[in-house]
Amino acid sequence: MMNSQNEKDFQDFVASSGNTPVKSLDDQVLSYVATDMESSHFKVFLKLLGIQSLIGILTLTFCPQFDLSLTNQTELFHYFHRQYGSQICFALCGAIFIGSGTIFASYILTKIEINKIKESEFLYYLTLTGVMIIALSLLGANVYLEAAAFWFVGAWTAGLIMFETNRMIRLKISALSTDH
Repeated sequence: MMNSQNEKDFQDFVASSGNTPVKSLDDQVLSYVATDMESSHFKVFLKLLGIQSLIGILTLTFCPQFDLSLTNQTELFHYFHRQYGSQICFALCGAIFIGSGTIFASYILTKIEINKIKESEFLYYLTLTGVMIIALSLLGANVYLEAAAFWFVGAWTAGLIMFETNRMIRLKISALSTDH
């Protein structure tokens, strides 16, 4: 049952249904929605790079990359090295470095930004991995070709797998929350 104010509001709405907004207001709203729904690849990459940089720095506290560490805690590196050999160790280090950042990015970025990455995720993670190797070497890491190649493959692969896995998890969570 409608109260009198709701009924009056409804009657006003019905009476004004033929009215259209001013063209400039209509254009402003459409422009705002388009901007909100579309993000440039450059902006998305910069956000992804920022997230990866912060998480990458955190990983340097317990897992050195190319002998670059914030705490000189090398137990994890030596464990991987003893267990799996140097090539697998470098691949795992790259996977931890890029994969951990990817997990966080999958939940920090907006749905629109995630979709933008999905359009060309191979290129995003290829570029991100290359930028991170360059950044690590500029910070003084000892980057050698063989180690860098295995690190690169591990990092790029982990980035792709972690992105897709967490994107799907986020979709499932989103679907579950909208069902209730």
